[in-house]
Amino acid sequence: MRQTYSYAALLLLLPLFAMFPIQEHPSYNFDDDLVAYYSFNQCDAQDDTNNGSDGQLYGSVGCRCGIEGEGLVLDGAQDYIEFSGRVNHYFNTTDFTVSFYIKTNEYSVFRQSLLSKRELCDEYNMLDILLDRSQGGIEADVHETPTKDYPDLFAYLNGGGWVHFALVRRGTVAYTYINGVKQKRSMRCSGVDIGNLALLSFGNSPCVGRGGARRFKGVLDELRVYSRALSEEEVAALYARFPVDRAENDCLS
Repeated sequence: MRQTYSYAALLLLLPLFAMFPIQEHPSYNFDDDLVAYYSFNQCDAQDDTNNGSDGQLYGSVGCRCGIEGEGLVLDGAQDYIEFSGRVNHYFNTTDFTVSFYIKTNEYSVFRQSLLSKRELCDEYNMLDILLDRSQGGIEADVHETPTKDYPDLFAYLNGGGWVHFALVRRGTVAYTYINGVKQKRSMRCSGVDIGNLALLSFGNSPCVGRGGARRFKGVLDELRVYSRALSEEEVAALYARFPVDRAENDCLS
């Protein structure tokens, strides 16, 4: 009798399953609004989207195993990258996401220049992302003026080795992520205009050699720039494609 009752109850529930199907984990298209993508797998800074935003290598940039395929090795002294073309049009008042992996075991009391779009070493209309090992994290400076910015976007790291960093600007709010996990949220009610004429660069902040900054020493891989704000779930899914615990650990000695 009990089995008959259970079977009858299941038959009654079947129409409800049809009306409300089980939701599968969403799949994401990471090409949507991707304005520039640098895999570095050809040991250059070619824009793999073919949108006309190729980068130029300066110094003696090397190439060896990255988080996926090849990565670029910068020496911390002369090496840096500049990106020309359309990628520079997306840093103003609109939403954007930048995402990249770095690996460094270099400890320094000086901040190291990562991704930058900044004309001068001041706090006007600028984006500057710097590695600060002495403070144990990555500093993201997003300013329109010295007093109009997204404050406190510092993202803490767990030691050295490979790390994935993402900065997302959605309207009046900005977020930083480490290894797919949200670290900081910062809000500015009136928004922040970071538009300027500088080229997007890596390792070439105008504060290098002044303002207590040096060039980055380590490996760079998988740099992406989007013209939209990725959601928290999308950032986590993007990182999950190449989690750092699966990366080779001895690429940089």
